[in-house]
Amino acid sequence: HSISELYTQVTQYLGMKPMSHEYKVMGMAPYAKKEYAKKTYDVFKKYFRLNTDSMCFENVSGHWKWQYLGKFQKDLQGHRFDNIASAIQTLFEEIITEWAKNCIIKTGIKNVVLSGGSFMNVKANNLILNLPEVENLFIFPSCGDESLAIGAALVKYLELKPDGEIEPLGPIYFGTEFSDDEIEKVLQKFSGLIVKKMENIEDFIAQELANGKVIGRFAGRMEFGARALGNRSILADPRNRDVIKKINEAIKNRDFWMPFAPSILEERADDYIVNPKGFYAPYMIMAFPTKTKAHSDLLAGLHPYDLTCRPQIVRKEWNPKYYRLLKKFEELTGVGGVLNTSFNLHGEPIVCSPKDALETFIHSSLDALALGNFYITKNPKFPLPLRKWQ
Repeated sequence: HSISELYTQVTQYLGMKPMSHEYKVMGMAPYAKKEYAKKTYDVFKKYFRLNTDSMCFENVSGHWKWQYLGKFQKDLQGHRFDNIASAIQTLFEEIITEWAKNCIIKTGIKNVVLSGGSFMNVKANNLILNLPEVENLFIFPSCGDESLAIGAALVKYLELKPDGEIEPLGPIYFGTEFSDDEIEKVLQKFSGLIVKKMENIEDFIAQELANGKVIGRFAGRMEFGARALGNRSILADPRNRDVIKKINEAIKNRDFWMPFAPSILEERADDYIVNPKGFYAPYMIMAFPTKTKAHSDLLAGLHPYDLTCRPQIVRKEWNPKYYRLLKKFEELTGVGGVLNTSFNLHGEPIVCSPKDALETFIHSSLDALALGNFYITKNPKFPLPLRKWQ
């Protein structure tokens, strides 16, 4: 009896893919007016509640979860899609924050750790953060089943070593990395590309971003989890909202209501986001209200309607090369962040290897690809570069 299961059923009812597109429902929710969504909220409120004695979620609808769709057909007749999205998001936020608050009261523990798919809901995460009862909050950045394995390992570690210390997670660039020699071997299998090797490629990328280019960046070790954190990312200047259309036409084909997100220099975060508890947000796992300066500097990286953002706060020690890129962009433009979205074609996984990056680049309309220390553009004489193994 999970509130997330109800959310998933609503996702399917709205014609989206369950267990995958819940984030699209969350992204749609702000567009509805609360007073219009109230009628739909009252319907959902009859389905679900939190038992504050057991701290368990209770389905009080009288139906099994697989019967929800039929119930929706009856109960939500004539309800607009945006009101439905807003209503389920509001109910989710209310129940999950009440659950977190009551758990703190019952246990007396004010240091909170969250994990699991429910906590990919970045809007609800911010509400939990700002509960007065919460002193410290950590949200595991990859919230799928892999978090269970990591949690189990930590439990066993403390069983074997009760006095052991658990190190903070830190940067999560745990994936594969490729040398320039390895990249060059892959490049030799492609033709129709203009390739330049550079010593200070981050500075050049920043200059090209400031000139309006949209660039795929493949550098260093791949990120662990669902978020691209600069090393397998598509980057753009966030000041002009027109870049959203350009990115969508070039590669992403994202739904029109969905936001992109920014990477922000750590020392500039206070200029842009409302974060009274000073929560460090390096993993794109929480949404924040934004300040006026963000509405000009980071406009394309904000939610189009409510102007919240889901930032990656970039610390120099965690990713020196990406930090250098952002710092150079700041030097050129005065803006302390860039638009960052995952480097993949719509519906495809994030690129993992140089071959993935090149295949994705040639099947998109990105302006350039920064592949290690190689800056790659398409030769206008070759509309579609050729892969020599085909």
